[in-house]
Amino acid sequence: MAEQREIETKYEVGADTAVPALAAVPGVDHTSTDEVFHLSAVYYDTEALDLSANRITLRRRTGGKDDGWHLKLPDGADRREVTAPLGDDDEVPAELLDRVRAVVRGRPLAPIAIVNNQRHTTYCHAADGELLGEFVDDHVSSVSLLPEGAEKTWREWEFEVPDTALGRKAAIAVDRALRAAGGDTPDSASKLARAIDADPRRGTVELPKKASHATAAQLLVAALAAYRDRLVQQDPQVRQHGDDSVHQMRVATRQLRSVLTEYSGFFSGPARAALSSELKLLASVLGAVRDAEVLADRFAAFDAEGELGGAGAALAERQRAAEARGWVRVASALDSDRYYLLLDAVDALIEDPPLKDRAEQPAVKSLAPLLHKRIRAFAKESSALLADPAATDDDVHAVRKHAKRLRYAAAVVEPVVRGELRAQVKALAAVQTRLGEFQDATIARDAIADLAAETTDPAIAFRLGRLDAVEERRAARARASLPELLRKLR
Repeated sequence: MAEQREIETKYEVGADTAVPALAAVPGVDHTSTDEVFHLSAVYYDTEALDLSANRITLRRRTGGKDDGWHLKLPDGADRREVTAPLGDDDEVPAELLDRVRAVVRGRPLAPIAIVNNQRHTTYCHAADGELLGEFVDDHVSSVSLLPEGAEKTWREWEFEVPDTALGRKAAIAVDRALRAAGGDTPDSASKLARAIDADPRRGTVELPKKASHATAAQLLVAALAAYRDRLVQQDPQVRQHGDDSVHQMRVATRQLRSVLTEYSGFFSGPARAALSSELKLLASVLGAVRDAEVLADRFAAFDAEGELGGAGAALAERQRAAEARGWVRVASALDSDRYYLLLDAVDALIEDPPLKDRAEQPAVKSLAPLLHKRIRAFAKESSALLADPAATDDDVHAVRKHAKRLRYAAAVVEPVVRGELRAQVKALAAVQTRLGEFQDATIARDAIADLAAETTDPAIAFRLGRLDAVEERRAARARASLPELLRKLR
């Protein structure tokens, strides 16, 4: 499987439009041409066109230099293309399907269009031969396989450049030449969209140009959409065990839940509470991997210092085993109908949010004051709790979870955060950092205690005791700093 970023511009042209002399474009030293290819591509999507709605195309193409399966994914304003070999049948390769499972959610993929193309290719080069870009003159015919689909023919140009400074510079110069020759911006974003005469796009949440004019509803729905997108984007990375992916996906689930929890008074009906519970469950499954991953790295770092005679390595090994078990549970969760129903429920909430009338008030007069009040209440309650000599580690952990929810809730209101509230949010970040340090040290001590209870070797027990003392001091320092940090929130 190969992957590359695709930076291209498309142009609609008439059947008789002449191709300009690209060698005369500033910055282009010379051009070369390739043989004419006759390409045939079958495009796949769900019945509801879920891929197309998310700016994703999947095709099986033959007849050119890049025969194979092509999956094109959005990458900002550009796209990222992932390819796989043709194989012996028309079954979508598993490695490509994994990239879009969070979008198709178990719904079957089937052919929706056939696009045939006679492609004439010209390559633009710099003086040293470096490739600046690839121009194609496509003569296209298509058949839509959707109900009442039609046959079409048209001609279009494309200019694709490598992801380099020279390539992007060439794109600007060639764009001027192609438009001067008669190339227009196409009505359809892709060949597929034109073939099926549809360009379904998932709706985006538009905010006012002046943030102070945004309503509570606009900020809440925009936040839910952004966090939903973050979760879906991390899904394929988690399936591939990508670095930091499980952490980022868990953050996305917590961000979604924080909107539904901290601003619950703006929602009506049972959907919010049910969805919040499902998000909590998913976060816990992801958390088992993340916590083990963090502990393994933490313990391995101790042995890197060479002072604990392998005690850190033994602890790290146990955590790696726990991490591996966690990954199995994550894989099972992400392939479950329950997970897909959760994603559908998030989509439904964003599409038709069950918001109360109060959500139509300006966010600066509704969400911002509420957040300010919640932070002050959190500071007061947490200070009293931590001042109690009977407060346990579990109590501190509960404070930490509350602080994290408030941080995520603050991100929702960021466009209208001003003055004292901005200072509060900044101080809240410091509180969360200290609470995180306390929590890391505490769960590390629990893991050390588990291993110590099993060992019969006095030398190992002694080294584990030293390691526990280090973590105990870290936890104590973090907890001792909390009262002063909490005072800044009140």
